[in-house]
Amino acid sequence: MTYEAYINSTRWRNSPARLAELKASGFRCRLCYAPETEVELQVHHRTYERFGRELAGDLLTLCKDCHHGVTDMLRRRRYAVRKPKIADVIPSIEDAGLLFDPTR
Repeated sequence: MTYEAYINSTRWRNSPARLAELKASGFRCRLCYAPETEVELQVHHRTYERFGRELAGDLLTLCKDCHHGVTDMLRRRRYAVRKPKIADVIPSIEDAGLLFDPTR
């Protein structure tokens, strides 16, 4: 099952680990402490080691905004250590031939 299909499934919605984390957080965001009555709560995977058979400790209750921020920060951290690939996508001037404006 793909990530997208799993997250949108009733299996995830009714997951004992997901429900346990929501209850343990008091149905509040663990970062900004906003209650579910004021924000959309989401459950973040701290690890994908047991994806599909998560434990409550694998999860973290976050509001939609905090979830976006945490995910963004983690991605930036992960990709910051990667060396960018360099590709010459523009041919050299010598190989380009004559440059001209076809509208003139």
